[in-house]
Amino acid sequence: MKPLKKMKFSPVKTGVFLIFAVLLFLLIFGILRQNRERDREFLAPVIITRPRRGRIEKQLGLTSRVETGRLITVVPRAAGTLEMLDADPGREVAKDEVLARIDSSPYDQAFLQAQAAYLTARSTFERISSLYQSQAASLQQFEEARTLHESTRAQFELARLNRDYTLIRSPMDGVVLIRHATEGAIVNAGSPLFTLGDLGDLRIKAAVPEIHYRFFAEHWENMTARLSVPALGDEEFLLSPLSLAPYVSPENRNFIVEYAIPGGGDRFLKPGMFVNVSFVLESLENVCYLPFRTLSSGGRLWYADDGDRARYIEFTPDFFNEEVFRIPDEYGEWRFI
Repeated sequence: MKPLKKMKFSPVKTGVFLIFAVLLFLLIFGILRQNRERDREFLAPVIITRPRRGRIEKQLGLTSRVETGRLITVVPRAAGTLEMLDADPGREVAKDEVLARIDSSPYDQAFLQAQAAYLTARSTFERISSLYQSQAASLQQFEEARTLHESTRAQFELARLNRDYTLIRSPMDGVVLIRHATEGAIVNAGSPLFTLGDLGDLRIKAAVPEIHYRFFAEHWENMTARLSVPALGDEEFLLSPLSLAPYVSPENRNFIVEYAIPGGGDRFLKPGMFVNVSFVLESLENVCYLPFRTLSSGGRLWYADDGDRARYIEFTPDFFNEEVFRIPDEYGEWRFI
């Protein structure tokens, strides 16, 4: 029996073997890690939600702008140089308060001339009337004196009125919204000086599509209407009905409803602000409802049963708005996915 040959140790072969072993280990490790990452990647989260109970409202949403019930642009009735204009925007004014003055010099002169002519004609008429009563003056003299007296009196009254028109007074209690002129400017009769508004009488006008006219005609005085103001952090205001247009515009097929905003001026609401208006067309109280994200595109409601297994039912909402829909009360305790 021949003795076994002693195997020679080869560093090169050993190094190659170790390299292949390391590469094989890294390959297997990478495959296993990739599988674990793939499992985690496709592991979709499941959110469970339960129905809520409360009020569902069907709403019609529109946009509008805040207006004032009384908006007056004040203009002068006399032309001339504007000597004074005390109407800065934001200033509160009272009715009959003098806010502007036009140079009255030419009107004062016309008034004095008309006054002198009137006083002379009146004196003449009184003298001729006395003579006519005593039959010392003819009827023609009496008629001529009376005609002159009446015409000069009319001219005198007109001259006094024109002089008074040089003082421009506020026609209402309100706030100056816009100032259109400056002191020292030459203005004509009818030139805008300033615009006044009543901030205690704020309102909105909404253009509603004609398809809703019958419903509004029957319910607009009693339906809930509210507005939110983006400029005030979407603060909400309840509206009070004022008027419903008796016709539909043939140009845009809309009709106008007007609502007051009680207390709007006390809560920093200003004319010209953009607002979102919502009208409650129909509402249900104390019903169970779910958000629309729980309803799949195929009209299926997925839920988790007692064994935490996913099940579904076919469902078609019968009452809903843009966010939620009603479900039967027997589903009130279910866990929906």
